Amino acid sequence: MGSLDYFNKIAKSWNVIRSEYFEERLKYEVLSKVNIKDKVVADLGCGTGFLSLALALEASIVFSIDQSVNMLRESKKLMETKKFNNVYPIKSSIDNLVLFDESVDVVFINMALHHVKDAKKAIEEMYRIIKKDGTLIISDVLEHNGQWAKDEMFDEWLGFSNQQLKEWLTGVGFDIVNIENTNLKCKGYSSKGEFTETGIFIAVANKGGLNYEI
Repeated sequence: MGSLDYFNKIAKSWNVIRSEYFEERLKYEVLSKVNIKDKVVADLGCGTGFLSLALALEASIVFSIDQSVNMLRESKKLMETKKFNNVYPIKSSIDNLVLFDESVDVVFINMALHHVKDAKKAIEEMYRIIKKDGTLIISDVLEHNGQWAKDEMFDEWLGFSNQQLKEWLTGVGFDIVNIENTNLKCKGYSSKGEFTETGIFIAVANKGGLNYEI
C-alpha cells in the first residue's frame, strides 16, 4: 500500500484520526497569519476539509486540492452540509499542481508537506501558482525520529528543520520568510505502541516585498 491508497482507505475515519494527532487550535493559529478576506486561496492536501471549511467563511474562492478522491468526497459532503458554494474540490498531486500560474492569492498547506516525496518541487509549484505579493502558509512538523510514521502512515519526511525549509523557500524565489515554532505538538502512537511527539511550525513566505531575516 502506498500513500494514496492509505488515504483513500482511511478517508471516512480521518477526522477522528487527525484529531488524535494535533489540536483544533492549529487551524486558528494558521488563519491568524494572513488576511484572506475576499481572496482566492488554495488548500493543498486538504483532506476532509479541516482548513477549507474555515477558509470558505471569508475567502471568495477556495480550491481544495488533494490526490485522494475519497478525501475530496468527504470534504465535498462537509461543504454541502454547510451550504458553501465557493469551495471547489480538485484532484491533483501537490508537486504537479493543476492550477494556472499566478492564479491564487494565498496558498495553505497544513500537515501535508511531509507526505510529498519531492517536497522541494512542491514548493516550486506553490511559488508558481501564487500571485505577485501573494503568501504561502506552511504548517507542519519539526524533525523527529519516529521512523514508524514512514512505515505505517507513509510519511516521506520525518519533519523538517527551520533551516532546510528556509533554504527551499528562498531558493525558489520567496523573498520574505518567517518561521515560527509554535507551542503546539503533534503526537502519535505506532501499532506497536511506540510514542512520538514533535513540535509544529508555521512558515509564512511572501512572493514580493523586502527581505528580512527570521
